[in-house]
Amino acid sequence: MVWSMFTFTNYTFQTVEYRYLWNSYQDSCSQIKEIFSTVNLILFDFDKTIINKDTGAEYMKFMVQRNPIRFVLCFFALPFTLPFLILNKTKFIGFSVLLWLVTCGMSPKKVAKLRKRFINRYLENNATVLYKNAIEKLISHTQNNDTVVIVSGASEWMVKRIIAKLCIPKLEVACSEESRLAGGMVSKFHCYSTNKVERIKCAITLKNMKQL
Repeated sequence: MVWSMFTFTNYTFQTVEYRYLWNSYQDSCSQIKEIFSTVNLILFDFDKTIINKDTGAEYMKFMVQRNPIRFVLCFFALPFTLPFLILNKTKFIGFSVLLWLVTCGMSPKKVAKLRKRFINRYLENNATVLYKNAIEKLISHTQNNDTVVIVSGASEWMVKRIIAKLCIPKLEVACSEESRLAGGMVSKFHCYSTNKVERIKCAITLKNMKQL
């Protein structure tokens, strides 16, 4: 009888404990749901919205002008790449060819060094303007704990480095990507049109956002 009472008491205690754990789990889920239901998703374009120039084009200009031989190679390749550059759907092909020509034979360390040099010169150039109003809105939304995503056709490394210079925390980016191929860099993913939606989905979960 004593063993029966002990077994019953132990069963009751475990039942109460499991109920407590289940209720705690449900409370946690409710809190998470409540947090996400009040989060706004804010999307910002980058070029011509935060900064006044086409950052990708400026990078290509920087890379081409620094070396006469690469400049000549790109010049002769232009008739073949221009038809691809005109259309958004094929732009990454033309860009990949030119990007490869200006980086082929470079080590990853050399590419990284030139990227850093470009960003410094780009931002120090008086012709480059970061729109104060856009920066203030970015800061305001991050302070409001909104989920802020910068969407751009520019390469991810460009946007991240410029944003890092602005010292604005808690920003997500949905941008184009570069990858290494046969000793040079090429466009791995071009963030344009419907591709931007796919890129945003990779960065955040849309279904949990209250307002877009």
